[in-house]
Amino acid sequence: MQPTDIGPHPDAPDHYLRFGKPPEWDEQDCADLCVRRVAASGDVLYEPAVRVVRSELPSGDHYYPCFMSEWRPSPEELERLTKGEPIRMLVSGTALPPVALWVREEGEV
Repeated sequence: MQPTDIGPHPDAPDHYLRFGKPPEWDEQDCADLCVRRVAASGDVLYEPAVRVVRSELPSGDHYYPCFMSEWRPSPEELERLTKGEPIRMLVSGTALPPVALWVREEGEV
């Protein structure tokens, strides 16, 4: 799978970031990753993009900031998916953070 440019959300353009590959890595090993800062629900954040930890909203509710990116399967991967093969996820580190995978809904921004 290759990362695609998710683009900024029209209502929160300052929450769009592009992470570049390490300079010593080859283009075949790594690509830029474009992300949006969102709430754990996937909803747009209207709070300042610099907040990194659990934050309280004016309503008193709390949100946990997340990064959202989009990935597109290659034609070969798409063929394997249609045959029922699963998607694997590899997370680097010593703990597993909460993660979510889904297929974008038609019309979802």
